[in-house]
Amino acid sequence: MRIMIIGAGEVGTYIAERLLREGHDLVVIDKEAAMIGRINELDVFGVVGDGTDPVVLRENGIDHTDLLLAVSQHDSVNLSACGLAGRLGVTRAVARLSGAIGSEEDVRLVMETFGIDYVINPDEEAAREIVGLMEGRQVTESVEFDEGRVRLIGVRVDEESVLAHKSLAELKKLYEGANVLVVAIVREGDTIVPRGNHRVLPDDRLYMIGSREDLAQFVTTTERNEGTSGNRRVLVVGGGGVGERLCARLEANGFEVRLLEATRDRSEELAARLVKTTVLHGDGTNLSALRESGVSDCEGFAAVSGDEERNVMSALLARHLGARKVVALVKRTDYIPVLKEIGLDAAVNPRLTAAGAILRFVRRGHILQVTTFKDIDAEALELATSEKARIVGKPLKEVRFPRDAIIGGYSRGDRFDIPDGDTVLEPHDHVIVFALPSAIPKVEKMFS
Repeated sequence: MRIMIIGAGEVGTYIAERLLREGHDLVVIDKEAAMIGRINELDVFGVVGDGTDPVVLRENGIDHTDLLLAVSQHDSVNLSACGLAGRLGVTRAVARLSGAIGSEEDVRLVMETFGIDYVINPDEEAAREIVGLMEGRQVTESVEFDEGRVRLIGVRVDEESVLAHKSLAELKKLYEGANVLVVAIVREGDTIVPRGNHRVLPDDRLYMIGSREDLAQFVTTTERNEGTSGNRRVLVVGGGGVGERLCARLEANGFEVRLLEATRDRSEELAARLVKTTVLHGDGTNLSALRESGVSDCEGFAAVSGDEERNVMSALLARHLGARKVVALVKRTDYIPVLKEIGLDAAVNPRLTAAGAILRFVRRGHILQVTTFKDIDAEALELATSEKARIVGKPLKEVRFPRDAIIGGYSRGDRFDIPDGDTVLEPHDHVIVFALPSAIPKVEKMFS
């Protein structure tokens, strides 16, 4: 597929790196020569130019481009690039829009006016990710498939965890009735695609897949067995775009939400809009304000203001005061591994989250969704089986599936199942595969 990317910032560079591995024909356009220099170092064709200039777009082949990804930091640039590209012959266009557009009707109007097929809002994607993280104390990542009916979560294993020192076969017996499957173990930076005899060790991170209901049962049972189950009370610090969206999503998911906002006018505005959220006025880096907000009684805490350093400080203070699960919003990707070492449970980067959402839109053949992960070199793919796919019509035990990949589950109609060796996939099944980079081309061939 030929793809043109407008914007060589963090989002554009991350997307280019991932798409390059998949063999796409890429061109990246940005006004800043230094940014294009970094793009060229990736062995990607970069152009110093204005992505809203029709001459630049024509000279770089917009008329035979399959997909435009307008992901600069400026909404006006992204909108103009999509509008021009559509008039000049691009097949599809995606825009990153960070500002608040308004209602769904307004979003549709913008998409129709500028010829946009898909809009990504980093604030919305960050809020969605944080809600998933709040579903369990040990949950470090959460990704949805099959329109939200299927989830893949990352779970941290402590020394005291009931999961530690058990083989995957033993875990299957322990959680009999919960239809979930461990598809990866991350140990000391290495990603392992496991088999039944693999043993879980303290400090491992498990990635497991299942229906939303079965994973919720798994997390609840684990926390009950460990004596760590808690309430569904969350304190959010920061009432900006992410904070407002996060509170609304938490409300909708049955959480008891408190919001601490530093600006009085903004706190009054949010109190009128967020019907079920208790909105408080105060500084999230002030110990007294945090205590008065009841942070010690909260199962979850999320610092999501526009200042990443204050978010980190607020999250560390919340941990000190007794919050069980603490998450911070950060802009710098190099902070993420360090923050987990100093006491945060998770760090969310809106730009990388938005990049991941855009990559899920870039469909290749029968691939419906591609999910990448921040700190492990692997992908989760949702694929649709065709009538002629090599993997269809025979028991999976007869299929030579790559060792560095595993089928996590499949959906047929409204039903989701974990496969075994006797499972026979049928045309139009939706199959979720977890794979290391070396296995992805082989997986694609089996489904094409």
